[in-house]
Amino acid sequence: METVAQLILKVLLSLGTKRIYGVSGDAILPLMDAFSKQDAIRFISTAHETGAAFMACGEARVTGVPSVCVATEGPGALNFVNGVADAYRDGIPLLVLTGQVETGKLYSNAKQYIDQQALFLPITGMTTLLTRPESVVDVIKVAWQKALGDNTPCHISLPKDILLSPAPMAEVPTITPLAPPSIDGDILSIADLLTASERPMIIAGKAAWPFREKVYHLAKQLGAGIIPGQGARGVFSAQDQRVLSGLGEAHIPPSLRETDCVILMGASPYEYPFIPKEVPVIQIEPHLQQVEHSLRPIYAVGDIQSILDKLIERSGGKNPNPEWQKKLQASHKSFLDMIEAEIDDTGKGTSISVQQVFSLLNHMLPQESIIALDIGEFTHWFDRAFLSRGQQVIISEFWRSMGSGLPFGLGAQLACPEKRVFVLTGEGGLLMTLQEMVTAVRYALPVIVIIFNNGQYALEKHKMEKAAMEPFGVDVYSPDFAGIASACGALGLRVKTPEELSLAMERALQSDLFTVVDILVDESVPSFL
Repeated sequence: METVAQLILKVLLSLGTKRIYGVSGDAILPLMDAFSKQDAIRFISTAHETGAAFMACGEARVTGVPSVCVATEGPGALNFVNGVADAYRDGIPLLVLTGQVETGKLYSNAKQYIDQQALFLPITGMTTLLTRPESVVDVIKVAWQKALGDNTPCHISLPKDILLSPAPMAEVPTITPLAPPSIDGDILSIADLLTASERPMIIAGKAAWPFREKVYHLAKQLGAGIIPGQGARGVFSAQDQRVLSGLGEAHIPPSLRETDCVILMGASPYEYPFIPKEVPVIQIEPHLQQVEHSLRPIYAVGDIQSILDKLIERSGGKNPNPEWQKKLQASHKSFLDMIEAEIDDTGKGTSISVQQVFSLLNHMLPQESIIALDIGEFTHWFDRAFLSRGQQVIISEFWRSMGSGLPFGLGAQLACPEKRVFVLTGEGGLLMTLQEMVTAVRYALPVIVIIFNNGQYALEKHKMEKAAMEPFGVDVYSPDFAGIASACGALGLRVKTPEELSLAMERALQSDLFTVVDILVDESVPSFL
């Protein structure tokens, strides 16, 4: 007789699930048994539950649909928290499944019991406990629809005895496309403001990625400059004269201070502090809860494509300000000249500068590739020095979790096997999820990991120095990452001199193995922090 565990996989398959990330454990052994009896859904066995959650998050970031991760009760569920919190703060759809003790042991002192609903309540859009076999189909459907509709992780606890129960007769759901959400907001006032604006600027976040052609059409029609948010650096090519580099501590485009109207589209809170306070703000978001009321914006929320269509239609007769176009072009050129000058200044010594690495990546990373960014000081250098040619960038924008880069990249590679995936990380971040190298080799994922290795938590060190503190606790013991990669069955390359850099990257690009390029960079102290 079919079990509830088997029915769960059938339901998930009907909803389009192709992979589930996780680690086996006692409470989900019935689910592991169910996996063994089918081959339609692939179980990706990770080294650690944190890696599983981040891999699912990486997949969902590049597909836009819920990805699924599973862990056992107690420690397994707790190990999910960091990755699930990242999805929650960045608005990423996940279905999070955790095993639980038998229903007769709930709320007791049973081994590995914890109130999982209390645990996941602050970091999910929904958390529930499955207590009846008859409820399984409806509970999964509700969680899936909530995750997809609200771009949020949803969590279900699965007691072991329920998983082992005979499956009820139930109709397996089919995929029903969601109707576009209605538009809420004052489109007429937004259109009037855009028409009156002489110096408009668009800050485009990751929500703009699926609609980048329409966003660019609107920008061209308005005569607006475009600043890509940190999670959307690849939305448009950095070589386009309308694109004015990224926004953050590393660089603030001078023309932003001269704008008379800012259009925020899916930008993360990371960008908000850099918006001039006196400038009118228009915010376009999928959901009302993403509107930043402290900016006092005129907003439109709902179906972004429909919002863009309406704004394009209503601003069609606008004549862009020619003087503003000249300033945008000058700002674009001055940024490129600045980056080139910085590279020239740092490219004459015997050590490797971070700017040199990014100069090489600017030319070598394929246009259609995916870049998974970890968190660290190199991330700010990326903001400043990386010139995108249309690559998709994924990053923990709001949660800012170190260690997310490698598993993000592995999940993205599994979802997009036709693309090259690059992970940019520091040695500190990589140490936090280093064990997932084994997962990469196990599943033959040809991800290329590029390590900016300076042996320290450089961002923390430089912030402490700036605050007149004595740097402490900022040294990182860096093992031979290339040697570790080789021991795992991957290609490991260690780069110590500028002369070795280009050759190492060429070897990495030619390899079809999981590859680690460990680059020993100097301590480039950024003046912009």
